[in-house]
Formats: sequence, C-alpha cells, structure tokens
Amino acid sequence: MHISFSRAGRHFGAQTVFKNLDLSLEPGQRAAVLGGNGSGKSTLLKCTYGALSLSEGSVTWQWENQNLSPFEAAQKMSYAGPYFELIEELTALDFLKYYQRFRDFKGDTTPAYILEQAWLSEARQKPITHFSSGMKQRLKLALALFSDSSVVLLDEPTSNLDPKGMEWYQKLLKNELENRTLLVGSNFSETETFLCEEKLELKDYQ
Repeated sequence: MHISFSRAGRHFGAQTVFKNLDLSLEPGQRAAVLGGNGSGKSTLLKCTYGALSLSEGSVTWQWENQNLSPFEAAQKMSYAGPYFELIEELTALDFLKYYQRFRDFKGDTTPAYILEQAWLSEARQKPITHFSSGMKQRLKLALALFSDSSVVLLDEPTSNLDPKGMEWYQKLLKNELENRTLLVGSNFSETETFLCEEKLELKDYQ
C-alpha cells in the first residue's frame, strides 16, 4: 500500500502538533518518526491509519492504483502502541480467538502459535488483566506482526520490555516483517528503529 501525506497538519486547539508535513511511504519501505515525549509521534501514527483526521492538508492511501477510504486502509494495517487496548477481562487465548473473528492472521498462524512466539504459552488461560506490563507489550507486538496486513505501525515498541524482551522484539521484527511497510514511532531509540532506512524528526514540522 502507498501512503502519502501532503502539507499535512494536526492541531489541538491552539497547539500545533505538526504542520506542512510531506511524507510518502512506498510498499516495503521502513521508516521511523522520531521525537521526544509529547512531540506528536502517536498523533501522526493515528493519522496514518485513519484513527484521527488531519486539521489541514491530506493523507491518501492507495492499493493497486485505487484510492482507499480510511476504513479500507485501516483493514490493511496492524498497530501496536500505548493506545491499543487489550480486552483484559479475557484470557490471552480467548482474546486472540475473539480478535480473529474480525481480522485474519497471516498464513497458517494460529492463536496458540502467537502465544508461543510471544513467550506466553504458559499464561494462555490467564486473564490479561493479571499480565505484567511486559507481557501485555509482547502480546501487542506479536499481534501486530502476525496479523494479515501490508503495513505495520509500531509506537514506542520497546516500552515496558526488559533487555531480553528487547532482544525478542528485534528478532521477531526481523523474522516476521517480511516485505511489509514499517513505520515506527520512537524516542530516538536505535533498538526500536534498527531496521528503518529513513528517519523523520517531528521537530522539523512544528
């Protein structure tokens, strides 16, 4: 999928998050959006998958030379970030089965396999509300990488991960990203953006 921002801007009242942003993501491109806390990384990622509208300018999504609606575009993306809510009353296994009713997993991936890859097999019958923050983060990241999508959006992916978890994240990303487009929001972490060839600093658009 091709994603293009043209003179894009987003404001919250008098606060400018970003403005005059031109950004083009080609299929298979790997890019990072860099900025400190509160810089607007999460806002830009939300605008990328249509969860937030722009205040000015435009964003377009194209698939096989056809323009997509925000809903159609969102169906071709997967996301992991602080604002992705897990259904914490469910067990990990039941949550993945429920998720699968609305979105496909790639290939022959099963909920049990995702839990194995996320180091959560032994916790598959545990309600997510009893997970540690690191366990929840691994579940979010595994879900994003094993979903059937053409674009993967990751917002500060190593937050709540310990050093072993960070190594797990890098291995998972290298093994499962394949030829999909990647956009990472990061607070200047090389651990998070190690695959990204292009990097954009939001301070240049504020």
